Amino acid sequence: MRLARQARGLMGILGLLAGGLLFAMMALTFADVFGRYLFNSPIPGAFELTEIMMGLLIFAGLPLISADEGHVVVSLLDGVLDRRGKWGQALLRNAVGAVVAAMICVVLWEKATTLAGYGDVTAYLRIPKAPVAYAMSALSAVTAAVFAYRMWRHWLLGLYRDEVHSETDSWT
Repeated sequence: MRLARQARGLMGILGLLAGGLLFAMMALTFADVFGRYLFNSPIPGAFELTEIMMGLLIFAGLPLISADEGHVVVSLLDGVLDRRGKWGQALLRNAVGAVVAAMICVVLWEKATTLAGYGDVTAYLRIPKAPVAYAMSALSAVTAAVFAYRMWRHWLLGLYRDEVHSETDSWT
């Protein structure tokens, strides 16, 4: 119960982070366009800031989408799979998601370490790139943990209930 409460809290924080990033991108774009067309003075470095916020927004949104199983799916096998087949499919889907997210986490961490070693910064605003890559790596680790949790839940649902009910497997 405590773990579920902590997971809901983390999802709430990620939701606020994603919403804040989206709002900041919207406000920055509005101000940049407003300044460019009315005062002939765009915001310096707006493109770099938007790039950084977009990357963070995507990786902050991945755990949220994964927790709600809100991914785009193609249901080619739904008509031919029974409950056990759908249970196995859910296990496989979440296992693959966990492995892929973990691999992304490792690759991003290695890239962040390389960027930190070079002291790489953005071209105009000179913002260090390594902290952004480390943050994206950490968010990928959260996504991998979400997939692993969902896989564990599907395993338990299949063992003890012999069916998968997405309503009972919610983070909220």
